[in-house]
Amino acid sequence: MMIHCPAGVRLQNYLLSLDIHILTACGGRGNCGKCAVRITEGHAAVNTMDRMWFTEEQLANGMRLGCQVYAKEPLTVELPDAAKEPAVTVLL
Repeated sequence: MMIHCPAGVRLQNYLLSLDIHILTACGGRGNCGKCAVRITEGHAAVNTMDRMWFTEEQLANGMRLGCQVYAKEPLTVELPDAAKEPAVTVLL
């Protein structure tokens, strides 16, 4: 799933505004690595938590922790397939 994120927003907040949920078992602190996304267009800065989870090659290919991305410019982001699923499943 590809999305276009506008400049000036935190990616995770923007996704939530669209009712798209990425896995953030750590509460968005970057500790679990489950929110991995790939930036396909635009530039998202690499931070310390990204460096803990991804190799230099993965970083060069745009991999980032979705909970840590702040879009300083418009971004195109590839989300994992799990982001397409509803955040809550109701069992009857």
